[in-house]
Amino acid sequence: MIPNLSEIVEGTTKLLVPVEEKLLKKNPVFYNPEMEFSRDLSVAVVRVLKPEKFCDLLSGSGARGVRIANETGTGEVVANDVNPSAYELIKKNISLNNIPDFRVRAVNDYAQNVLSRETFDFIDVDPFGPPVQFMDCALRSIKNNGTFAVTATDTAALCGTYPKACRRKYDSLSLRAEYFNESGLRILIGFVARNALKYNIGIMPLFSHCTRHYFRAYLKVQMGNKYVNENLRNIRYIQHCFSCLNRSYRSLDALEEKCVCGERLATAGPVWAGNFSDTEFCENLNREIEAGVFNTKKKALKIIPQVSEEQEIQIPYYDLHRICKKLNITAPAMNELFRKFRENNFKITRTHFSGTGIRTDAKIPDIIKMVRNY
Repeated sequence: MIPNLSEIVEGTTKLLVPVEEKLLKKNPVFYNPEMEFSRDLSVAVVRVLKPEKFCDLLSGSGARGVRIANETGTGEVVANDVNPSAYELIKKNISLNNIPDFRVRAVNDYAQNVLSRETFDFIDVDPFGPPVQFMDCALRSIKNNGTFAVTATDTAALCGTYPKACRRKYDSLSLRAEYFNESGLRILIGFVARNALKYNIGIMPLFSHCTRHYFRAYLKVQMGNKYVNENLRNIRYIQHCFSCLNRSYRSLDALEEKCVCGERLATAGPVWAGNFSDTEFCENLNREIEAGVFNTKKKALKIIPQVSEEQEIQIPYYDLHRICKKLNITAPAMNELFRKFRENNFKITRTHFSGTGIRTDAKIPDIIKMVRNY
């Protein structure tokens, strides 16, 4: 049964969505208003990539799939949900926007069945919780040079609050360091990359971000040994010292027990150690956002350049307040600190993961020296 509905507008698309007091997995039809930012970015990503066939695998109310069909030039959109009530609502939203049948197709089936029957240029997996159960089917169904978009909302597992859950779901050690959100995103991308290896598939992150309660990654799929070998070089472990705050990527055969300061090292991973976004793609994405009609445009135009800039430095970010607290000093002004780093020939950027985070190629002794002598 379709619940009480309210008509809203996202982008240039009218949507009938359920009116719910609380956002719960057991709701008759799932719609999350807080994910409008994610859907806006998806529309812009699809406009950049122009896939011929798009799959909104877990469509819920159909918000993402119907928007893709209505606001982009994609040839065909499949909007699927196993819930019969969701399926009926998807059809209502298609009709509400007068989208021709050849542009969008509502499907009422299990996700794995859809992926076993068809192949796609773009597969979007946006579950309530972890995406792990859909990984193999999606990787078998995606075409070469296609795009795999994946969301994870189980951030507590990925970020180190529930490390056993991370081991069980993602086969990875999570870490509750100050950059917990970055390590969580890198665990997610690394999980996709490791699963892709068995299908002789490499992945290239086009755009990835951490926003509030979820992680989101858009990954280009590339088949062949060349890309697989490149991915293998980017699957690493993070080793972190909670005493001196040193951190580094290491391969499995190069893991150390103790830090140079003598304290025991904590380990997270496997993680993705390469760029989590592509700078050229970010530029194209930013242009599409600027040119389009999006309710979250201001937010998008802030985060995309920030994500692009921080790709220059792969090492996990440092939290300036954490360092200053350890040194028992007041945090310096960011602008002056950045000037000082650059005068000493160090790269430094902000990070979208944290308002107090800095990403730099300076080692922790140099960071402490410059912060202390500020």
